[in-house]
Amino acid sequence: MLHMLVARHSPETCPAVIPALRDKALAAMKGREKVAKKLGISIEGAWTNMPAHTIYMVCDAPNAHVVNQMAVELQLSDWNTVRVSPVITFGETQKVLERRKR
Repeated sequence: MLHMLVARHSPETCPAVIPALRDKALAAMKGREKVAKKLGISIEGAWTNMPAHTIYMVCDAPNAHVVNQMAVELQLSDWNTVRVSPVITFGETQKVLERRKR
């Protein structure tokens, strides 16, 4: 099941300007695959919008609980508000809509 993790922080808690948070952010980036694998998660993609102070990550995971656990273990919630939402692809959405059309 796919989940979208969105982590947002403020300019006042931005790792780009706060050295202690920069170290945490770098550790999270470097360790994400190891933590994900341990929790049975496959990270399908990860992006940042630096001016918007937002991190996006699409994870294939058995449930949202393990995605939340990954965020905790990576310490993302130390400087971000983290939201995890189940998502489906447009292709899956199209199939649902086509079945309802009948």
